[in-house]
Amino acid sequence: MRLRRFLLAAGVLALAAPLSGCVAAAIPVVAGGALVRTGTDGKDAKVSAETAAKASAARSPARSTRDLSRDDARLLAGSAPSSLSLSNAKRGYMVEGFADFLSFARDTAAAVPDEAPRKSALLADPASLSGERKFCSQGPPAVLIELDPSGGMLPVQPILQADRTLADRLEGLRQSGMEIAWISGQSAAHADAVREALTTAALDPESRDTLLLMRYPGDRKQTRREDLARRACLLAIAGDEREDFDELYAYLVNPEAALRLENLIGDGWFLVPPLHSSDQRPTQ
Repeated sequence: MRLRRFLLAAGVLALAAPLSGCVAAAIPVVAGGALVRTGTDGKDAKVSAETAAKASAARSPARSTRDLSRDDARLLAGSAPSSLSLSNAKRGYMVEGFADFLSFARDTAAAVPDEAPRKSALLADPASLSGERKFCSQGPPAVLIELDPSGGMLPVQPILQADRTLADRLEGLRQSGMEIAWISGQSAAHADAVREALTTAALDPESRDTLLLMRYPGDRKQTRREDLARRACLLAIAGDEREDFDELYAYLVNPEAALRLENLIGDGWFLVPPLHSSDQRPTQ
């Protein structure tokens, strides 16, 4: 037993050792080694959920392939369906998740609040994997939509695709007083190009929405999400992979440890097809 503990500790130290630098992140270790987070200067050493899922399956022969349904496999991989082409966008985008996302935002914002504060879409304690959410600020209701495709980032001159129904529903949210925010890992230096892409796709035709881009080297999407939640009640987040909801998914060693977070899918977190054009190669 002592040997096993020594080896486990040595493994964590081995991950932390190369991370000397001017900005070193803390390394929270969740019970069972479910989550290890390391980083220097904003560049984190990541263990993908897909790789971790394969390793977990190899360690647990009792979970045979036939025991995993298609949804289970998608859960562990952590991604939404692939991008839809323009020819079937009108039929596909709303079916694949945006309808649920927009309906949730509309209904939640319209509900008469009781004495208890509303729950935000952000986790109160991500490292605990408990699924408990933060309470909203007293600001206006808001929703956040991820622009980056899974595993990449918007090109400097992005092309976005959407259908008229989605554009109309977004406008309905604006008219109801909802703030709509868009987020990307792209530099704020390219804000004009991202704005133009949103306008061209009719997603933000009057350039009124909030745009969250990276302001300086080492800036993180998690920080930008938290910035938004401090001044608005962030009710829902839409993205094409689970990492779009919280950066903890980038550091999961055992994806099954985050099963409790699945309760948030459809209740504040929504997996949707990417808005980035499938004909354009994303930036890695």
